[in-house]
Amino acid sequence: MNLYDALTQYSSTDAYPFHMPGHKRRAAHLCDPALIDITEIDGFDNLHHAEGILKEAQERAAALYGSSETHFLVNGSTAGILSAIGACTRPGSCLLMARSSHRSAYNAAALNRVRTAWLYDPVNPAQVEAALERQADVCALFLTSPSYDGVVCDVERIAQIAHNRGVILIVDEAHGAHFGMHPCFPESSVKLGADLVIHSLHKTLPALTQTALLHVNGPLADRRRLRYLLSVYQTSSPSYVLMASMDQCIRLLSEQKDTLFAAYADRLWRFYERTKLSHYSFRRTDDPSRILICPPAGFCSAPGEQPSADGFCSALSDGTAAMQLYHTLRERFHLQPEMVSPSHVLMLSSVCDDEEGFRRLSDALLTLDREFAAGIKARHVSKGCPHAIAPEASFPPSGRQSGESPQTCCTIAAALEERTQAVPFSDSAGYVSAEFLMRYPPGVPLLVPGERITEAIIRRTELLQKCGYSMQGLEDHSLRQIRVISDSHMRELIQ
Repeated sequence: MNLYDALTQYSSTDAYPFHMPGHKRRAAHLCDPALIDITEIDGFDNLHHAEGILKEAQERAAALYGSSETHFLVNGSTAGILSAIGACTRPGSCLLMARSSHRSAYNAAALNRVRTAWLYDPVNPAQVEAALERQADVCALFLTSPSYDGVVCDVERIAQIAHNRGVILIVDEAHGAHFGMHPCFPESSVKLGADLVIHSLHKTLPALTQTALLHVNGPLADRRRLRYLLSVYQTSSPSYVLMASMDQCIRLLSEQKDTLFAAYADRLWRFYERTKLSHYSFRRTDDPSRILICPPAGFCSAPGEQPSADGFCSALSDGTAAMQLYHTLRERFHLQPEMVSPSHVLMLSSVCDDEEGFRRLSDALLTLDREFAAGIKARHVSKGCPHAIAPEASFPPSGRQSGESPQTCCTIAAALEERTQAVPFSDSAGYVSAEFLMRYPPGVPLLVPGERITEAIIRRTELLQKCGYSMQGLEDHSLRQIRVISDSHMRELIQ
């Protein structure tokens, strides 16, 4: 079966999308791609030299979000992040960035040959101020707010601290394009003082995948260089289908934002009110649109483990429970989650979710909650793994283990350019990595080129892989081998 047929067949099923894109496959907010798929013909402007209809479209986006300048991104937020960091740094300069940043920020650091200094979650103003005290040559600060799970930073205060030192603040707000649209959601970083803000429209709003915006405010960012880099990192043949989708989304929100988001907030409130759980629970986050479901202790057991007298595993939740919940929601209830982590399942909602979708999720969770209370286990989909794995709360996806920062031996760019050798991943502790290693989603590296590999990283990666989590970044997709910098070259780098 080819891809088109597979997608068409899937669209005819009753699978409900609690995942991006935010349009939730509702054609009312979209268009027929073939009818509007053109190139830069007369009357339709050019994104890389916008003077007419595309200039006006971007100005409408700027007006909606309150920025002084907004750029359409047809290569997703990735293009915006690459361009923003490139415009605000120079080779050899220092970029202060959250260690939990998306992989594209690390790629930008490598491409621009910058030094990196890390901030660890939760990033707060005091931590930023202390880091800027230690690292006086920081030229730009890169934050991710919200996180994949909807946790936001105090962007307003952090912006003040950064600007007091002349430091440019870039905020990856890819997952917060809906921020500021209703009082129940956090305010947008565009309004809180950030210099550059990147939004993925497609993540939480009715727009096609790959559509995003880059907002510019204030005098600090080099706008001329930013525009140049946007032409470098984006295709020279930008899709009019994607640009029309962005303009349609902006027009819809400009005209109906209050009505649409008031109804959405009401549906969310009724969902949480209706879904009163005794054993399962919702993890609290700053963004109520992200529904984080935590399984109860004993939801599942690893193969070979003997259940207790009541039919359940007597151990506390071991990290496999979330994976089991993910498969149960997907295969038994036909509800497709956005992501599973070792501690919870993320259901991503948007303004396009209807009452039926929320009702189906509520009914599924209430059913599972009742079955757990009654000791019914047989109907859960069983896809466990042979080992327990610590919840993310005790091992954050930021690369820091046991409260210690990873040892950085050289810059990312230097590590990627050195001669390397392949070694067995299981025996790689002590070597300096020449590759990224991440669980995807969310695409936050556990290991960055130039960092020394530890036993803790090896153990966690192997357990995540055995539990069915998607691990990416290594050239060897099986994770049997990892490319490292040889000892001789490492000594030369350090010297």
